Amino acid sequence: MPVFHAKCICGALCLEVDGDPVHNHVCTCTRCQRASGSALAHNVWFREEDVRIVSGDYSLWLGETVPDVMKAFCRICGGGGFSRSGAYFPGTVVIAAGTFADPSFPAPDHVHWWDNRPQWIDLAHSIERHAGN
Repeated sequence: MPVFHAKCICGALCLEVDGDPVHNHVCTCTRCQRASGSALAHNVWFREEDVRIVSGDYSLWLGETVPDVMKAFCRICGGGGFSRSGAYFPGTVVIAAGTFADPSFPAPDHVHWWDNRPQWIDLAHSIERHAGN
């Protein structure tokens, strides 16, 4: 079983994951674009029991329109961290793939909201493309 290491920008908040992803996708919906600050978000879900905080303190943002959604981020740099998507995928922790900064990290399995992507985005390899969730 693989062990993955994720860090925030300053390296203070470190996570360790001991297990395979249970869900690994790219999303180009408007919500993910705004949350990531990018044209797409590459999010990876792991079983909650496989994720461990190795170091660092974090602050929480709790969703107002979707109350069971939360995001944790480094108190120093505001980066990295993890989130929970509530009812969408209970019992899991979501970690942005970029925080692993590992070129061998598994590629996403599929793309959500493909038709909502900026028109300049195309993916280099064959991947399932969904119009919505």
